[in-house]
Amino acid sequence: MQEEILDEIRAQVVAELIEKTPWISEQEFENESRALRDISSGLGPFSQILENENFTDFFINASTSAWINRGAGLEEIEFYYEERTLVNFIRSQALRVGKLFDQAHPAVDLELSSGVRLHALLPPLVESGVHVSIRINQKESVWRAAAFQREALDLIIKSRRNFLISGGTGSGKTTLFSQLIEQVPENQRLLIIEDTHEIQAKHPHVLRLQARESNSEGIGAISIRELIRHALRMKPDRIFLGEVRGGDVLDLFLALNTGHAGSGATIHGNSPNDIPNRIASLAMTIGMPREGALALFASSIDLIIHLDGDRTGNRISSISQVVLDGANVAIRNIVEVSHSFSMHDLAKLEKAFQK
Repeated sequence: MQEEILDEIRAQVVAELIEKTPWISEQEFENESRALRDISSGLGPFSQILENENFTDFFINASTSAWINRGAGLEEIEFYYEERTLVNFIRSQALRVGKLFDQAHPAVDLELSSGVRLHALLPPLVESGVHVSIRINQKESVWRAAAFQREALDLIIKSRRNFLISGGTGSGKTTLFSQLIEQVPENQRLLIIEDTHEIQAKHPHVLRLQARESNSEGIGAISIRELIRHALRMKPDRIFLGEVRGGDVLDLFLALNTGHAGSGATIHGNSPNDIPNRIASLAMTIGMPREGALALFASSIDLIIHLDGDRTGNRISSISQVVLDGANVAIRNIVEVSHSFSMHDLAKLEKAFQK
């Protein structure tokens, strides 16, 4: 409905311009109409490429090159723009959320629209010109869990085990997370906490909380840690944290120790065995001793689902159990998948959950 209203306004503006400026060519009017549409859409110079291309990443390296990732690695493309127009657009979008983008503030992070994140840099942080990185979270990922994987996900959700999804950048953590959340029964109240809207789970009772950075005056920030505390007052059945990346990990673990069984989060890690050390490192940033952080980790998280983004089909490489072993945390593999998730792997998971 909103888009229809915008189209009508644009048509009226163009019609009035044609009537009052008959000396301007039809092509020029078409270009101006497209520019007006791009601005009103909130996507500016990126409007056409975002509408016409299916990709996950797009990079502009000043005036030297532009690169795109359509799912098969980076490839160079032609992308024509005026740098002044591009910088002015980014500056206007920054101002909308109380941020600045100029020589005194040469770096900015923005969300252009749902699932479209933009990061931009100006000199002197980069050598020359504006550098832009756009990351898109696909609403419908081309990767979906296969049959036995879906049964495993369903089993994890029904068992109400708390879990972490680990893996490297681009391994599919958010995609799998969304698919897990969709497995939750419809009569449960879910609360998703993120710093940027990425999780695309379809569920009838989902509440979303999103963190906010401070504005150009250094005020107005709302942290993930604060949102977790608000979440506890909203009586959710399960809490899902988009990504563990700081002291918020302890707030999440404390929340899981007060109930909310079957909750989860994602975390960066090259292997399941790396996760305890990463948890301990994150905890130490807010002054918590390693032993206390690991004990809280083991009492809060039951499973680690690890993904391998280099695989084209099955991306789940292992499902492991978190066990407190004295002062240390042991990560014990329940399922280690070589190629494809099989019925045998599913049977091992079911057996482990029966203990």
